[in-house]
Amino acid sequence: MNVMEPLSRSWLPRGRLARRTRGLLLGGLWLRWVTRRQAQDLDQQLAIGVDPIASDELSLRAGQLASARVRARFACVLRGAVALADAPFDPVRMGPAIRRAQVRESRKRLLELAERLGGGGYLGVQGLAITSLLVGDGVSPLYSKAAGDSLKASIDRALLALDMG
Repeated sequence: MNVMEPLSRSWLPRGRLARRTRGLLLGGLWLRWVTRRQAQDLDQQLAIGVDPIASDELSLRAGQLASARVRARFACVLRGAVALADAPFDPVRMGPAIRRAQVRESRKRLLELAERLGGGGYLGVQGLAITSLLVGDGVSPLYSKAAGDSLKASIDRALLALDMG
């Protein structure tokens, strides 16, 4: 290789991936907008174990879920659900409609999940996606009887998946 030759950048992605990741900010504004609009669908894919490298949107969403800010928000929601379930029912100041009895039964596991999210260190993307669906989806076992899974099972799956990765 001649000293005057430009360095080869063969390690950079080519094709569709390379075109879509250029932009004003990390990933580009368009990619961030698309990822925000599809957040719940992306979380569902990550929760069942789809590799985050499979698409730009999944990669960006995995990074968002792993951020300290999002993890702290999830922990805050979980602690708030426990506090709301422990408080006496007040119809005047109705908060979110959580499943109070199930939250009280799973109190210890919910607080353990919140503690894990609040601590530093690496957590598995699949567990973060399961937690995102648990706290952010109105038909999750935290909020609805219509959920296909029990609250305990969802929490256990999230805790187990946080350790993997």
